[in-house]
Amino acid sequence: MRITNSILLRGYNRDLNRLMTQKTACERRITSTRKFSRASEAPLSAAKALNVRKSLYYTEQYTENLKTANKFYTEAETSLLQVSDKLATIRETLIAACNTTKDAEEYSIYGEQLEMIAKELVSIFNTDSAGRAIFGGESDDSMPFGLIEDSTGHVQTVTYHGVPVNAMNDPNAFPYSKPVTIDVGLGMDMDQKTQEVNPQSVLDISFNGAKITGCGADRGTADIDLNSIKVDRKYCFDVYAGSIKKTIEFTGKATQEDNVAEINRALEVAFSKEVAYDKVKQPTMDINGVIYSEGSIVNAVNNTTKGAEKLSIDNDAGYTDKCKLNFAALKDNTEYSIDVTVGSITKSITFVADDDPDPKKREENTIDLIQAELDKVFGTDDDGNHICYISKNPVTKGCFSAEGQVVSVEDSMKMTVDTEIQRGATVTSEPYDQIDLVKLNAGNKYVIKVNGAEKTFTAGNTTADTIKAIEEATGLKASGPFGDKKSIYFEDGDSFAKLGEVDKADFGVIAIKPSSGAKYTVDLNALNDGQEYCLKVVYNNKAKIISFIGSTDPETARSNIQGALSDMFGLTGAHAKISIDEDGVVTAYDGNPVSVTTVLTGSASDPKVASRDVIYSNNYLQLTIDAARALRAGDIDYANGCIDKIVMANEHLLVQIADLGCNEDFIDFNIEKLTTRELNLCERQNDLEITDAEKEITLWKTYEALYNACLQMSSSVVPNSIFNYIR
Repeated sequence: MRITNSILLRGYNRDLNRLMTQKTACERRITSTRKFSRASEAPLSAAKALNVRKSLYYTEQYTENLKTANKFYTEAETSLLQVSDKLATIRETLIAACNTTKDAEEYSIYGEQLEMIAKELVSIFNTDSAGRAIFGGESDDSMPFGLIEDSTGHVQTVTYHGVPVNAMNDPNAFPYSKPVTIDVGLGMDMDQKTQEVNPQSVLDISFNGAKITGCGADRGTADIDLNSIKVDRKYCFDVYAGSIKKTIEFTGKATQEDNVAEINRALEVAFSKEVAYDKVKQPTMDINGVIYSEGSIVNAVNNTTKGAEKLSIDNDAGYTDKCKLNFAALKDNTEYSIDVTVGSITKSITFVADDDPDPKKREENTIDLIQAELDKVFGTDDDGNHICYISKNPVTKGCFSAEGQVVSVEDSMKMTVDTEIQRGATVTSEPYDQIDLVKLNAGNKYVIKVNGAEKTFTAGNTTADTIKAIEEATGLKASGPFGDKKSIYFEDGDSFAKLGEVDKADFGVIAIKPSSGAKYTVDLNALNDGQEYCLKVVYNNKAKIISFIGSTDPETARSNIQGALSDMFGLTGAHAKISIDEDGVVTAYDGNPVSVTTVLTGSASDPKVASRDVIYSNNYLQLTIDAARALRAGDIDYANGCIDKIVMANEHLLVQIADLGCNEDFIDFNIEKLTTRELNLCERQNDLEITDAEKEITLWKTYEALYNACLQMSSSVVPNSIFNYIR
């Protein structure tokens, strides 16, 4: 083959360009410190480097997430340590308040201290980090916890995202209750059915405040003051029953009965679907304004978003000012006496426990008897509503309450002697009828039926003349005057006469009050010498226990009883307010009714007939508020019961703090692990992408020398130009 100059020239140019390209590429690697700038230059190394870069990116992201989480956990732990210190202070304050007897002002001071601490706790739980509340769940609200004050300016209810903390027992049922999580490289797992992240595969950076502080109570109702409802005014409030929230709107009506009916209609409409799906029992308002649902806690708060007027609402799911009848302490056919205080008015009522074999009916019948007695002493309002009432609904059965007023109930059968067991004197009572003398007109004839026989008399100009006329016509002895001195009763030998009206054309009709009272007689012949006895005497709506020494001599026994009565009730001038005659009949000097019953045992050994309805909140913020309210009300028993709850809450809190500490250790461990991993990945990345400077410089010099040598050889390869010939 003939090698021509053109062939030599093409080969020379190819080699020269190749050396130039390699030299340039080497220079580029030296200046960029990278082995390649395009994946095509080193496909295998580029693929490996891409995987390394991806791993390095996630490692850096996981490290940053862990540092963010570490900040949240550190601040959360700091906050909870402050809370633990506050709980210890609450415990010490409660112990100091409950251990010694103090006056109302001192208890009020302790209550103010507790309320202040509770506000500080709420402030701690509203702590935020990076613009997000640590204990706010998935909400961006900077203040997840709130406080609702009552009309006196004292805190009444703690809320979480607007919901009372006592409204639900399930912390996950509160709004925004789900925690905010981040991926920290644990292999985040998603449940394909629920589309929710597996909490074991991520780390929380926000916490459910209701879960941390506790929530719910054993039971609860929403008590709306019906007196606060005004005619034709619009009202709006939210009702929480179980985990269901519904908004109730209504317009005030003229009567309480109409308002209760209106609210019940709204409740039925609002909860109809949930009831159909068995999510909750139908919430209902009873005649007293109490909204309840069997098996669920009911709470209510005013909804102010629609410009409606506010109602007076008291959520009885923690500390309540209601007293509850202790049905378990009641014995069938046994008479009991209790002092009921409504506002500043105290009245004593006496009732007999029902003996129906059905426990439910026995309770309801006893409640009916008590309600009748309450209506006697407190009366009803213009619409016929009870001033003081005792509840029949399943949740608050036996609770005493009054609209807009505090009600307290205490046993009035308090022993005045130290004897544990007392013998009871035999007491009998007989009913009588009364004639209303005011209804009789002077000069008119009247017919009265006495023990079946009709007697005629003419009313006199004075009460005394009328009484004398009745005595002459009937042969009965007047006993009285009774009560308000406008009515009178008559005796027939050893008993009171049963009277009856007779309506005749030419005679007037007598207003007779049948069986409205009783004559109480102590059997003076049934007492033993030297034996101590106790009697309960109810006079002027006050029940008092007297004790006396019995005697086989009736006169001595009577004298001992009279001395006890005078000591207990005092005198009116020269007369005893309460006296007992030689026949054992107990009467009041002013004619007011007196009842006497036997006392067999001292109240110290008997269960209380009625006591404060005790419900404790599971949330220690609300519990602190409730303890403060109890101290201001002088309810030391309830405040004392809060101590153990606070201790238990602090123990649970320490466990939560320990969990946070474990998570912080876990975070530190993973940060160290990811740091080591990042170093290894960086080293691997350097191996795949970063140029070996010494090797590249040596190679560059080699290419440069070859390139220069190639240029020097060009004279023997490149043909002489025409200029060479001219020269």
